[in-house]
Amino acid sequence: MTGRAWPGRSRTIVVKFGGNAMTSPELFESLAGDISYAHDVGYNVVLCHGGGPQISRMLKSLDIQSEFKGGLRVTSPEVLEVVAGVLNGEVNRKLVSALNSYGVRAVGIFGDDNRTYIARRKEFLDPSQDLGLVGEIAHVNVDLVKILLESELVPVVSPISSDSFGQTLNVNADSAAGALAAALDADELVLMTDVSGVYSNWPDKTSLVNFMNLTEVEELIPQVSEGMIPKLIASRDAVAGGARKVRIINGSKANALRDHVLSDVQGGTVITP
Repeated sequence: MTGRAWPGRSRTIVVKFGGNAMTSPELFESLAGDISYAHDVGYNVVLCHGGGPQISRMLKSLDIQSEFKGGLRVTSPEVLEVVAGVLNGEVNRKLVSALNSYGVRAVGIFGDDNRTYIARRKEFLDPSQDLGLVGEIAHVNVDLVKILLESELVPVVSPISSDSFGQTLNVNADSAAGALAAALDADELVLMTDVSGVYSNWPDKTSLVNFMNLTEVEELIPQVSEGMIPKLIASRDAVAGGARKVRIINGSKANALRDHVLSDVQGGTVITP
């Protein structure tokens, strides 16, 4: 299946919204307006989301300790319950509501709905790196997403997934979005974060990289900040798996999607084969 499978809609984009960009009600509204515009001008749009700041806030309020390794949250059963509740409840519903308010017919789905994502527990050779109930995508079933797109609906996808035995797993939202973009042969995966793209020498703001290929991505992964590692890995896997390109942009600026994806204005970091 390609991004051109739906008559009347010329391109398919998968948008991942997350990070600190999600903490502002104004940015929620701005994103909803941009997606409404994209839908009106003929794009198929799939919105994937994370919710790190909301999860951290809830864990803190419950006095539950949480840490990160390699940009991923260590997930105990107690942490997983909070993560699933925040992502599938608060964040997914809030995004669907914002889109509906702009006249976009959006439908929230979770990664384990119709087994859209089948995950497996992430394993490490070094036991000290174990992340608990953290998963990685083993298979993507696009049937439900395709049905929604054919009905001119916007799927809003939570990354919470389960393995083949039904065990719920916490999957990084960038990774989940990249896997879905690859499975859809999307024209573009857009990773919206809280920085302007990929920097070769962070925090040197003059080291922003505008264009990268897969070889350059591989070389840079060991050098970037911890939070950028999952984004580069997701970008690599998306392009290698069938997406035409990935764009990493600053989603903490209003109308970022419209300015850098739905127009000819260059912005962020573009990754191609």
